[in-house]
This record gives sequence, structure tokens and C-alpha cells, in this order.
Amino acid sequence: MFKLDNKIGLGLASLGRPGYINIGHSSDLGSDISKNSMRSHCHEVLSHAYKRGIRYFDAARVYGDAEEFLSSWIRAQKQFDGFVGSKWGYEYLANWEVQADQHERKDHSVEFLKQQWVETRLNLGKSIDLYHIHSVNSESKVLDDINVLKELETIKKNGIEIGISTSGPDQEKTINDLLIKNEKLNLFSYLQTTINIFDQSCISILKEVSEKKINVIAKEIFSNGRLTNSNKEFHQNKIKELKSVASSMDLTLEQLSYLWVYQLPFVKICLTGASTIKQLDENLTCLEKIDTELPSLESFSLSTQDYWETRKKLSWN
Repeated sequence: MFKLDNKIGLGLASLGRPGYINIGHSSDLGSDISKNSMRSHCHEVLSHAYKRGIRYFDAARVYGDAEEFLSSWIRAQKQFDGFVGSKWGYEYLANWEVQADQHERKDHSVEFLKQQWVETRLNLGKSIDLYHIHSVNSESKVLDDINVLKELETIKKNGIEIGISTSGPDQEKTINDLLIKNEKLNLFSYLQTTINIFDQSCISILKEVSEKKINVIAKEIFSNGRLTNSNKEFHQNKIKELKSVASSMDLTLEQLSYLWVYQLPFVKICLTGASTIKQLDENLTCLEKIDTELPSLESFSLSTQDYWETRKKLSWN
């Protein structure tokens, strides 16, 4: 694995397209969401992240122009020693509209893999280090597709690490399928999965993943904004209690949420989906508090059904 000075990685889902489901995303971006403005803003956040020591950067074909934004920023650097991941399996359809009829389309076929791999290489060139299958779940059956696996093996032979990202209420089953498949293939070296205070459902199996030498990347640490001060609607009783816990330790809700994941020993990279430099700095303050002993937050975990049903209610903004 690429050596990182700290666990923090920057995800570009909220920086590469004008519409996303994170609570408060629209106010974070401001009124000018033109492509040129967003490219400039993304570059500013990337530069600040790099200056502050972040070296893992996470994109995807479906994150609007995130790959192109990242690539143009990398080319402008005198020296770049980062680690870049991207993902295939979804197509961006919103055409830079926030309130689009359809934002994305899922396709895990080998034909789509070949198409999107060409697009990713055109955007990122030799900067791409890691390629994930995007949002694998039990319905996609992609881990059983021999043609897809062969194509991924070919990509891996060219020096690219291969991983999957998971999503949905059956993440644990998907991760177990990955472990079984990887016993024979030894193809996958990374797993990007949802884990946060509200969704603690995969902790046990993620420990096993780490023991199998598969690197765990934690995503949706703030539960798409539900574990931030921007959340004024969902799980308010738990939010009130969490704020009280955080305050007693001289932490903000965001710091507590991020620090809880950062301290998990089996997690190699903690993604922040920060939309602004201010948010990024807030996350980075956790590095000053990594030795803080946190109480058990197991009681704040939601049921898998509750977590994902509520996530479906989040609006694009």
C-alpha cells in the first residue's frame, strides 16, 4: 500500500458536480455552480488538502467532472506524490443540473467497465493508482461476472490496484462475498465501505477484511450530513445526545464523528467529503486529538433498515 502520513483522504463527490445528497451541500458551494467556478473551487480545496498533508484523493466516473478537475490540478503541480483512486460502474446523467430527473445510472457490465476505464485513463493518465467497482451490492452480481473479473485482472497486471466500494443495507453480505471470492482470485486489495456512528453494522467483518490484508477505506463518515450541525431534521434525539457527549470532551459533533472512525484500528483511510476549506480544516483538527479516549458509542447505532431508509429520503441539493 502507498505510505500515508495520516489516514485522511479527500473524496471529490461533493466537489465534482453541482448536485449531491449531502445535507447543506448547496449552501456550501454558493450561487455560482458553473463548471469553471467549480473547477477553480475544487482546485483550491485540493491545494489546501495537499498542503495540509492529505495524499489520498478519491474520484469516480459518476462524480461529474471530478476526474478532470483532479487531473488538471495534478498537472499544475511541480511535484505530486499522492495516491489516486477512482471508480467505475455508474454514469453521470444530470448534465450539470441540480434538480435533474435522473442523476445517475448503474451498469456493472464488462462493456461498461471497458468504456469507463478508457475514460478514466484519458482523464487521469498515469496518475490513477486504484480502481474500484462502484457501489457493489447483492443485486449487481458483478463479483460473479467472469468477464468483468478477467478485465479487472488485466488492469491489475498494468500496475493498478483493484477494489470495490459497497453500499446499501446488505453491505455485510457483499463484503463476505468479496472475502470468499478473493480467497481464490487475490484480485482485490481495497474495500471502500460506509461506516460511521449511525452505521456500525460491519465492524466485525471489517476486522476480518483487514486481517486478510485488504485495505479498508471508510466513506460517508458524516452519514451524508446527518452527523453534522447542518442536520435539523433526522434522528434529532440521538443528535442532541451526541452533541452533549462531544461538548463534554471539548469536541464538536463533526470532530466526534470523524475521530470515532479515525480511531478504528482496521481503517486505513478515512475519507472526508469536505466541500470547503473550512470544513476540511475542521476535519484535520482531529489529528490534534487522535489520542482522545472516546466512550462507547454503540448505543447510537441505527438499525440497518432505519439507516438506509432514511438515506433514501435525502434530497439532491
